[in-house]
Amino acid sequence: MKNLILVVSCLLSGFIIADDNYRYSINLVKVVNDKVSVSLVPPTVTQNEIEFSFPAMVPGTYEVYNFGRFISNFKVTGKNGVVIKVTKSDVNTYKISPAASIDKITYDVDDTWDKTDLPDTKDKIVFEPGGTNFEDGKNFAMNTHSMFGFIKGMLNKNFILEFEKPKGFYPSTGLSDIKLGDTKDVISVFDYHDLVDSPIMYSIPDTTTIQVANTKVLVASYSPNKKINSHYIASTLKELLNAQKDYLGGELPVSKYAFLFYFTDKATLSGASGALEHSYSSFYVLQEYDSTLLKQEVRDVSAHEFFHIVTPLNIHSKEIGDFDFSNPKMSEHLWLYEGMTEYAAHHAQTKGGITDIDKLIGTMMQKYENSITGYNDTMSFTYMSKHVLEDKIHTQYANVYEKGAVIGMCLDILLRHYSDGKYGTQNLMKDLATKYGKNKSFNDEDLFNDIEKFTYPQIGEFLRKYVSGTTPLPMQEVMEKIGIDFSKESVTYEFSLGSTDLNYNEKTNRLYIAGTDDMDEFGKALGFKKNDELSRLNGKELKMEEIKDIITNYYESLKEGDKVTIEIYRPGRKGKYKVKTLSAIAKKIKVTRKNQIALKKDITEKQKQTLRAWVGV
Repeated sequence: MKNLILVVSCLLSGFIIADDNYRYSINLVKVVNDKVSVSLVPPTVTQNEIEFSFPAMVPGTYEVYNFGRFISNFKVTGKNGVVIKVTKSDVNTYKISPAASIDKITYDVDDTWDKTDLPDTKDKIVFEPGGTNFEDGKNFAMNTHSMFGFIKGMLNKNFILEFEKPKGFYPSTGLSDIKLGDTKDVISVFDYHDLVDSPIMYSIPDTTTIQVANTKVLVASYSPNKKINSHYIASTLKELLNAQKDYLGGELPVSKYAFLFYFTDKATLSGASGALEHSYSSFYVLQEYDSTLLKQEVRDVSAHEFFHIVTPLNIHSKEIGDFDFSNPKMSEHLWLYEGMTEYAAHHAQTKGGITDIDKLIGTMMQKYENSITGYNDTMSFTYMSKHVLEDKIHTQYANVYEKGAVIGMCLDILLRHYSDGKYGTQNLMKDLATKYGKNKSFNDEDLFNDIEKFTYPQIGEFLRKYVSGTTPLPMQEVMEKIGIDFSKESVTYEFSLGSTDLNYNEKTNRLYIAGTDDMDEFGKALGFKKNDELSRLNGKELKMEEIKDIITNYYESLKEGDKVTIEIYRPGRKGKYKVKTLSAIAKKIKVTRKNQIALKKDITEKQKQTLRAWVGV
């Protein structure tokens, strides 16, 4: 009898646990008017009235998108199909009463990639890597935050998703708790925070798995015209991931990670391409060019997104750890989450031997130039971060990838200088991750003090003066510590190819002159015109896969007085081209450059030590 009671008790307990989950059903087979139907059996509710919400914003987007505007036909039924009253209180929220009688919630979800006519849309086009795309029978790219809602006050429940899918479709995701079937899959998630952190891409599978130290890495690709495949991407990423593994000390802080790539052959609604990071995955929307043209772009974007496994996954403030999906509050430390991540993405490639020191310094100096010419260089970075959702401040957001990365470089060089090469930002991030970790958030106001405790008083002073303060970065002082002279302006005489704005014509597979506003004397001597397409340089065909070597050889072998010939295709009427050969005599022209660097002639042993420690040579 005792055993029987125990069995019954366990069974009843199991039912209680099951009733305490969100149970979602999603139909990917029957798509009507570009909409997917969703039904939910919610967890047990005892109160009379509840608020059911969709996110206004999610971490990583830094934009209030109001995902509730993509929801329609929202209905709630009780036992025996009785309709329960629903009141829409704002674009994202529904009040439901009597809530204790709820049996099922149903609604339709519109995708975000091609919608501009929805209520409350205005100019808030969702950046594609943060949205959804439903292509019936082809591909379902799903950021879960734009599809699934929650009951306010009940975020910490399990979410069980049952997908009815087209035959042969597979769910690529960073999630691990997946039960696959022929027509239905079940994916289980610990809570709502984990759910919105986990995009899912359904399609006929094109996947490749590689092992990097302790981490199983899934690469999934969807390329409508089959120009790119997952195996090529995986082979492109493997060297990078191993370099990042070494950069992080030989192991990665996750056991599984997924790269989800969607390549589009159409212009995006936002006019942009890129990616959105998550703790165990990243989702990419890139143009479907020839794979060889995408190689470095895939590496650079992936390097950044992958490093988010360090921060904010393991280092984050309370504003992120306890994120408010309805009324989001921002952290002061975007320099850490995005700036340090962007810096590490480039620094790791140099330390791993993928790129050289010239590429690293060149990239960082270009970011510095971008930051002082395109943004407010005297705005406090912590103030900008805290207020980034405000319209007047939001225009400064992209500076996190420019000045934010340069802050990371300066911090790294200073740390290696003060520690005699023994401690840098790699060590600092590891120490911060150990102190905090995934489940412990820091207070915004404590971070600089904590960093100073791990490092030196001078580092605390640097952060308060140049990151929290309004003083421009001390580039000359920092670069001097690795034996590099920094000058705000320098004049040189150099060979040129015209200094025109170049772009790429995918149809003709040629570079073309997109603008001549900055064209120099040599470009005028050649006679370049806007929209000229470049075919040959001194007789050599400018194939895209060889163009870098051809241009390098051009500059290395050119002498003053040499004749330079460039064959161009000049567009005419009715889409026809006229082939012309332009020529001019090579002559060095005056070039004025700002924010230039050069290696000192008499570099000290201390500077050599810091430089070697910084780049790992």
